[in-house]
Amino acid sequence: MTNPTWFNNRIDYNTFYSSIEELLSQFGPPYGAGDNKIIPNGFFWSSLAINVLLRSREYSANPTQNQCSNKENEVTVYSYIHNETTMMMLGLIVLSWLKVNLKKKTENGHCYNPTHKPTAIKPANCPVGSIFHKELYDDFTNVLEDLL
Repeated sequence: MTNPTWFNNRIDYNTFYSSIEELLSQFGPPYGAGDNKIIPNGFFWSSLAINVLLRSREYSANPTQNQCSNKENEVTVYSYIHNETTMMMLGLIVLSWLKVNLKKKTENGHCYNPTHKPTAIKPANCPVGSIFHKELYDDFTNVLEDLL
């Protein structure tokens, strides 16, 4: 086994971001509220799961180790359908969305102040919102660095 890689394509954060944005626009937020309860949006979550499996299949390089045994049913392999590959792809898609989302909100000065109403062609441009999201973005990158 020489230098196995998990994926055969370079991760495109913007593509992963767009895939979640598409799900949000089609199905709404991951959760809703009703009768004082939080209700998962099954359409969103099941579509995300399908997206993860399709991306796993698209990106998976199927790393294999056959030094312990060369019998086909005894090799160690991580295909797109294995739990580890699926969970890694889920994490990458979700973290990609969060990275791009926070970065855009930092650049656009996103906030909910009614005096800073964004339009289709003009973002809010709130300097306080930019600082707030920049701090969250920095904290996000610190958490990821700690993870590694």
